[in-house]
Amino acid sequence: MKNIVKLTKSALVVVVAGILFMACSQALQVSYDHDSSVNLKQFKTFKVESERTMEEDPLLGSELNRRRLGDAVVEVMKGKGYTLDQNNPEIIVRFMTDVKDRQQVRSNNMYSPYMWWYGGGNNISTYNYQESRFILNIYQKSSEKMIWQGWASGKVKAPTKKDDRETMVKNTMADILRTFPEATQDTYTRK
Repeated sequence: MKNIVKLTKSALVVVVAGILFMACSQALQVSYDHDSSVNLKQFKTFKVESERTMEEDPLLGSELNRRRLGDAVVEVMKGKGYTLDQNNPEIIVRFMTDVKDRQQVRSNNMYSPYMWWYGGGNNISTYNYQESRFILNIYQKSSEKMIWQGWASGKVKAPTKKDDRETMVKNTMADILRTFPEATQDTYTRK
């Protein structure tokens, strides 16, 4: 009997933790695209900069946001084994963000077999929200050709604390770059 109670309590804790985790997580959809003719595993060095169009936006293109996004990309790329090289990088990682106003329309169909008695109808409601996008474009330096693009989009609620913003941006960049291959180690050179 005690084992059943322990098992039930454990299952309840796991379910509650799962619900809380899902409620606290951001609803971002992450996707990517790449040039299949390019071997992405050949690169070892990178440079990070903002897309040129991002600097035109007064809020998203602010120095604060550009620095926060750039630092997050540098940290994630270094974690994947790449070396930051400002002078002669093999790839250039450019980032940008934007926000779009969206509207969702919901319809609650209230028709039933008993509508002649209770009445019926269709209840329509609209919900306005903002959708954010974080976009990373990776270019091969030698050809200036885009070889990889990743993005995350969805409804993002701005964190209330400064530290939470930096953590949110870093986690988003890590999610976007999750499918980008890690840098391979050169096994032929001696140190």
